Amino acid sequence: MSLLRALYGLSIDAFFALSQDSLKAKYSEGNDERQGIIPAEKISLLGGERPLWVHAVSVGEAQAAAPFIKAAREEGYGGKIVLSTTTQTGRAMAERLCSGLYDFHIYYPWDKTKFVRRALDSLRPAAFVAAETELWPNMLGECRERGVPAFLVNGRISDRTWRRISGALSKRIAARAYSLFDEILLRDEEDARRLSSIGVDAAKLHVTGDGKVDALLARKDFSARDEWLEKFGAERPIFMAGSTHAGEDEKALAAFESLRGALPDARLIIAPRHPERSDAVCRLIPPKYVFAKLSQLTPEWDILIVDKIGVLFELYGTARAAFVGGSFTDDGGQNILEPFSWGVPVQYGPHMEDFAQASRAFLAMGAADQVADEKELADAWLRVAAAEEGAKWLELSRRYFEKSRGASARAWKIIKISLAREENR
Repeated sequence: MSLLRALYGLSIDAFFALSQDSLKAKYSEGNDERQGIIPAEKISLLGGERPLWVHAVSVGEAQAAAPFIKAAREEGYGGKIVLSTTTQTGRAMAERLCSGLYDFHIYYPWDKTKFVRRALDSLRPAAFVAAETELWPNMLGECRERGVPAFLVNGRISDRTWRRISGALSKRIAARAYSLFDEILLRDEEDARRLSSIGVDAAKLHVTGDGKVDALLARKDFSARDEWLEKFGAERPIFMAGSTHAGEDEKALAAFESLRGALPDARLIIAPRHPERSDAVCRLIPPKYVFAKLSQLTPEWDILIVDKIGVLFELYGTARAAFVGGSFTDDGGQNILEPFSWGVPVQYGPHMEDFAQASRAFLAMGAADQVADEKELADAWLRVAAAEEGAKWLELSRRYFEKSRGASARAWKIIKISLAREENR
């Protein structure tokens, strides 16, 4: 065991000792599994086989892991698959996207050596696959020591992560941690350049594309979108503010006020990132506008507040243009791929670090506007309204997603070859 890992282990032990009660309160489900104790009834489902262990921390990662699991099954992988998540919402998303394709779910063990060893002793995985940004040294170190190959799929080095590892020492630490993976499957050439530049072996780095695109395109339900359009009335143009954080709703409302001056029949849908904020958002709406909640939909409304989960994606498909939240606030931005997959041009604030590659591509092709404030958002909406270029946006969307689809199948083929090499050693 390296000195760095030993120091990390001590810090994790100290952190867990101080935070155990708060962690149990925050993650109320699956505490035994989070300590590496896997129920005997689940282990019995493996029938003595060594499974493929796929980990997706939460909702976003589950959206990347699900198409990977589907690709493995479609390519004929008949072995056992165990899926782990950290959050309950991640579990729910995985069940929604790929239920029946994995054998059972567990909650991921905290990265304390004792817990990780318990879980690995019970599961005896043939391989470990993590989605996107999961980098837990004790898990990866234990896998290396046991000869369990580890893979990162849909890997990404966001601008925010890159800034965190930009120092000389942090680069060395990050390089050692990433080097514990046998193969790293990345979304973008920029991700590969960044990892190579800090010393990760370039032979391990493979650019396969964004696996979330596969999940996204599989989720598109035109009939559901059309049902919403029928309920809303397609004759009045809809503009959206999706996944908004506190402080962004006011800006969306101010931009809508300017838009209505030029387009009096325009409507606005606001979907707060956390639907429990819906009442607070309703209180921000000026009295002159008729508003409704989605759960209590009425025929006539100027502003609609989404107070339900699981509907945002289809609602994006009803819009003329869509502002994506988490971007005026310093939260890295929410998923701009969702509205654009419907051919809807997107707008967002200065912070889109978590989707930086997609942002650069969208801006270059003229499918997005990065705006500084509500005035620039209103101007962008007015330009979209005046241009009437729906066919153009649809074609740009088709080209972008056509290049990106199939990433999960490419990732699985690389891992399949790697696993075959391991078996033949």
